[in-house]
Amino acid sequence: MTMMAARKAIVEVLRGEDVEYVFGIPGATEVLFVDALEGVPDIRYILGLHEIVCAAMAEGYAKASGKVGFLNLHNAPGTAAALPILYNAQTGNVPLVVTAGQNDTRLLQYDPHLTGDIVGMGRIYTKWSTEIVHGEDIPTVLQRAFKIAAQPPTGPVLVSIPQNVLAHQFDFEYKPNTVLYPRLRPDKAALELALKIVREAKKPVLLVESGVTRGDALEEVIRFAELAGVRVYQPWMADVNFPVSHAQYLGDLDPSSPSTKEVFQDVDVVIAIGCSLFAHGFFNPVRILPRDAKIIQIDDNPWEIGKNMPADCGIQADIKACLVELNERLEKGMSGPARQDVQRRIERIAEEKRRSDDQLRTQLGKERDRIPMAVSRLMTEIRDAMPPDAVIVDECWSSSEMLRKVIERTEPRTFFRARKGGSLGSGLPGALGVKLGLPHKPVIAVSGDGSAAWSMQSFWTAAHYRIPVTFVIVNNASYRQVKLVRKRVLGTYPLDEKHLGMEIDDPIIDFIRLAGSMGVMGEAVRHPDDLHQALTAAIDSGEPRVVEVFVQNEP
Repeated sequence: MTMMAARKAIVEVLRGEDVEYVFGIPGATEVLFVDALEGVPDIRYILGLHEIVCAAMAEGYAKASGKVGFLNLHNAPGTAAALPILYNAQTGNVPLVVTAGQNDTRLLQYDPHLTGDIVGMGRIYTKWSTEIVHGEDIPTVLQRAFKIAAQPPTGPVLVSIPQNVLAHQFDFEYKPNTVLYPRLRPDKAALELALKIVREAKKPVLLVESGVTRGDALEEVIRFAELAGVRVYQPWMADVNFPVSHAQYLGDLDPSSPSTKEVFQDVDVVIAIGCSLFAHGFFNPVRILPRDAKIIQIDDNPWEIGKNMPADCGIQADIKACLVELNERLEKGMSGPARQDVQRRIERIAEEKRRSDDQLRTQLGKERDRIPMAVSRLMTEIRDAMPPDAVIVDECWSSSEMLRKVIERTEPRTFFRARKGGSLGSGLPGALGVKLGLPHKPVIAVSGDGSAAWSMQSFWTAAHYRIPVTFVIVNNASYRQVKLVRKRVLGTYPLDEKHLGMEIDDPIIDFIRLAGSMGVMGEAVRHPDDLHQALTAAIDSGEPRVVEVFVQNEP
């Protein structure tokens, strides 16, 4: 019989699950767990000064490393404070195991301080939420949590652990967790139907989102696009789900915009791969698709298939495995005339892409020397200063579209953005998690001033653990994204007009002083000619650095 304290058994389970980092803020209910981690060299505790920082670091690490992120929260208030990022993780299918310390079970009927319905709060934004009652439950529950988090559709799981349970002694011997083989093959009948629809298509469109990255299917989706001769769009770009520079990639697509109808006016087939099809941000009464257009949906998440509109062919399967089989059949069964039709479509799409690229180059030239500085100049300077293998973490919202156009990322895990959820505050801490997940890659976080204000405590964690991320703060002294929304709802107006709740200019936040007070050096830039030197110095420093850039977005 091998007796072990429950808190030490947790550490052994974490070792078995290959956990490198525990992200968290401890309180009284976590003291025993943190004590068990002391002196454990292979698991590092990363302290944040706010739960949003801790949760976003865990989420960024999970997306970058491909592992399950581990987050440790303090009781009910700590769980509540992390909910905005757990929302992002749930909507983005990011695998996290979250443990939250609960009060001693012998106190719960007395409403002790900081207690609350942790399981109920967790249930809102997780795949599974539970509370451990006995120390003996720890191996079963925690290993189940890791399995569920990593099992498609991936996502966060929460386990509440009462303080007294951590002190239990029980007979424990670690046994490796279930080995998952999640690559489920597609149904053959579904494949044949998809092939028939694709082969008959005259003007097909492909929509991609983060399911491509989750399924490690970038190479396969590119091959499918080339075989099928499709125009490619992303309703929400968060990860490299298709190379921005590819001749068939035509950019972002907002299903809420009335202009989207023009994109689909002659479309006869829509293929949606790993995406939430037509998840509108605003009500749009205009019918987007022609009534006779066919829809193919491929996803590992059955919830998405046919969710917003009926699919003519819905394939629930591992995305990579499905595309491998679909591509093989599509290529083998393609006749000479069919290949010529596809090639002609690709040439027309490439010409449209060239026109779009020419327009962007013209805009970049016109705005290059503009003062106040144009966002386009900032993004070109970041592009020119960054190393070829650099990773971008994007949370600059109103400047994000220009970033995605100018900084062309083509490889997996070189671009990260909130997946659909979009709750503020994930950028700065998420970049720290990305750097820990990709330690040999330079990481550059580009954040708006409003977003950075949500999680400015990230600077302390960066300095304390010497995590070398370059933070670029795009400071326009406003919630410019909210102004863009106002323009969408109420009609056009100059974006430099002041409006209730949209200005953060009195006083303007000084991020250089803020970061400096937490141990991170930085430089403020107001003139475009000073940008290259400031960015290069920050990136080459090998330390966490801040470059604060004052810009004025175009109306």
